[in-house]
Amino acid sequence: MLLAQFQLDKNPFYLQYKNYCEEYKSFYHYHQGIELLIVHRGRGHAVLNQKMYTLEAGSILCLQPFQLHRVHFEVSKDSPYERSLLKFEPTALVAYIKMFPAVNRFFEHLWKGTLTNQVITTNESDDAFILQILSHFFDKHLSQSDTEYYEAASLMTIQILDRIRRLWHETALTENAPIRSERHSEKIMQWIEMNYTAPFVLEILANELHLSKHHVSHLFSSETGSSITDYIMSRRIRQACWLLNTETTPIEQVGVSVGIPNFSYFCRLFKKITGFSPLQYRSQSFMQK
Repeated sequence: MLLAQFQLDKNPFYLQYKNYCEEYKSFYHYHQGIELLIVHRGRGHAVLNQKMYTLEAGSILCLQPFQLHRVHFEVSKDSPYERSLLKFEPTALVAYIKMFPAVNRFFEHLWKGTLTNQVITTNESDDAFILQILSHFFDKHLSQSDTEYYEAASLMTIQILDRIRRLWHETALTENAPIRSERHSEKIMQWIEMNYTAPFVLEILANELHLSKHHVSHLFSSETGSSITDYIMSRRIRQACWLLNTETTPIEQVGVSVGIPNFSYFCRLFKKITGFSPLQYRSQSFMQK
């Protein structure tokens, strides 16, 4: 179990083009900026906002800043996972994207709005268009100076956002389709969201769902690829990060407020997951403001 925060203060654009994976380890994490995950091959799912989304070739997962999520793919030589990835600090795009009002409105919604669906599906022409933009950028602009690189990266990102905007509107037109039944894991995550600051008792959760303790654990693991305990700890530490970043609550109280009252254990767990002590994390956060 790991929780990683991708820092974008020094480089506001992070790009991977057609990254090919025959081995893939997933974990709960979040990013400082917006992330666009474009799936070219493979089949898996994403866990975020107490929901599960199916991912397959042609899927684009759109993640907002600081969204706790986990992407899981069953990967092998016979079933590889191939993706392109764009993460960017939204404030770095503001000056450029204002010149394109329609894309800017969509960008603001993607950045700050309430999203009911965060996965869209491309067709062959959309996928080819996005790949062409990414390929051109990687071929022509990676060796440029910082100013030229950021300008080219901004224009590339705007083009991709514009194509996603069009697909997003097409998806909205079909949202009256029959609603799928809710997964057990989604019900579990919703229960955790309401109760993660309290001591976790599996029996209470199982009783809420009218299932056995073993069945609850098995369902969550089989549907999400992780244990309930990992998810709860990731959610608690994610909340602790938010409190350390936004409030002046004493560090000892932060652990208590997220459901980890033992201070020494909270500090050990926080450092194991984030790579920083709570004090280091808070100091770094305030230095960046």
